[in-house]
Amino acid sequence: MPQPRLALTRTYLAPSSDAAPGGGELPGVADVGAVTEVRTEETHYDTPDLALAAAGVSVRRQTGDAPRGWVLEVPGRGPRTHEVRHALGRAVRTAPAALQRLTWAAARGRSLGPVLSLSTSAQARDLLDPDGHVVARLTTREVQARPLAPEDSLAQTWSEWQAEVVDGRRDLLDAVTDAWEALGAEESDRSAQLRTVLDGPDDDEGLDALSADDSAGALVLGRLAQDVGWMLSQDPLARIDAPGAVRSLGAAARRLRNVLLTCAPVFAEGGADALVAELAWIEGVTATARTLDAVGEQLLEDLDEEAAGHVAGSGTGDPAAVAELVRAALAERSAAAHADVLAALDSQRYRDLVAALEAFVAGPPTTKAARREARKVLLPAVADAHRAARDAYRDVDPDADAAGDADDLARLRRLRSAAAAVRDAAGVLAPRVGEAAEDYADAVKDLLDVLDEHAETVTAREVLTGLVESAGTGAFVLGRLHALEEVRSAVALHDLESAWDAANRKKSRRWMK
Repeated sequence: MPQPRLALTRTYLAPSSDAAPGGGELPGVADVGAVTEVRTEETHYDTPDLALAAAGVSVRRQTGDAPRGWVLEVPGRGPRTHEVRHALGRAVRTAPAALQRLTWAAARGRSLGPVLSLSTSAQARDLLDPDGHVVARLTTREVQARPLAPEDSLAQTWSEWQAEVVDGRRDLLDAVTDAWEALGAEESDRSAQLRTVLDGPDDDEGLDALSADDSAGALVLGRLAQDVGWMLSQDPLARIDAPGAVRSLGAAARRLRNVLLTCAPVFAEGGADALVAELAWIEGVTATARTLDAVGEQLLEDLDEEAAGHVAGSGTGDPAAVAELVRAALAERSAAAHADVLAALDSQRYRDLVAALEAFVAGPPTTKAARREARKVLLPAVADAHRAARDAYRDVDPDADAAGDADDLARLRRLRSAAAAVRDAAGVLAPRVGEAAEDYADAVKDLLDVLDEHAETVTAREVLTGLVESAGTGAFVLGRLHALEEVRSAVALHDLESAWDAANRKKSRRWMK
């Protein structure tokens, strides 16, 4: 599978047929390149019920002046879009198997067939920095889109402006689009625009009705539905190893598991046990990849600082060489961890879990308590979760060695699990309780950050220790990094008491009564 491309773009419905304005007083822009004419023909593929469009995902077969081939677009955070390209090939009846695999979460394994044709006539201009390098591209498009069924469907046309920046220049993107908005342009979601062409405008009446229900069941099920949706939105991003996606998918599984556990009075006894066990499995599968991402970023940053202060010929090892050794070791571990994630996401076990989650949310085995007012049912559950975290904290040895033996590490993991559970429970009630619950959840988040920092130092020290024999003179550099991780571990343990005190303060827990 080709490496995904991260695009930082925003698209606007053009207020006029004029070219997208650009240049002028823009940060880092010295010149504007010549206009390039581009014509593109696209066929978009989806399921019969337009599941991809509903998820904001696009699979299209692209020909014309633009690069020919298949393109998968998956929305990221904010203006970020992840693209995966595939060779054109001869198939036209359905999308390539590799792209269908990446869209399983939305399509549920159903074949993707052609649903819409789209033609664009575009004018593109590059924005250049003082050295002549391209820092952004502004595109003006005339778009014509037509559903392929029924055959006599009418085409819809519109004009749009798009800005795409390179090297993460968010300041430049904001400057361009602020100017466009001042001219009256309105930001457009291309996926939403195509959904309107295919299936008419969205109907949000059901969501409004759900949010108006003050019962415990509505509140809990609303949160569960939100997290199921978020987990599935991260599925294709986790498959292409987009930054932060595996972490987000694992966090969604954790929240789902914790909400099912802490909000148990809402559900029939044993009704969620199987889901809890399977969500713990997904959480565990993603844990290694999540930790390695954070560890790798910190270690390489430390090695950059070591290289800055290194004196050649000192006999203490070359930090740059050690950085390559560490980078290779982390890449190998990360590849193995991501392979485990992919195997899990491609398994029947995962597919059964997704089906079970959706069935549970659609027809939950609720109790009479689910119909009662949310605060009366759920406040005692949150208080119980806090007591469980307090008991876990009391088991932690405040004088534990920074290196940490197996028992110390197990106790810290239990505390982290209990703290995450109470934070997720508080998050369920925050829409009803308000600022007090949010402040408490923030305090518990600070505690979790301390525990995560300690856990990351444990992994970092394991990685460094495993490289000593192959490092030669670089072992000295590894030793310095190991010592630095020990200091971070000691600092995290020192900060644990104050972090717990902030989360356990009576004033911050009054809302639980």
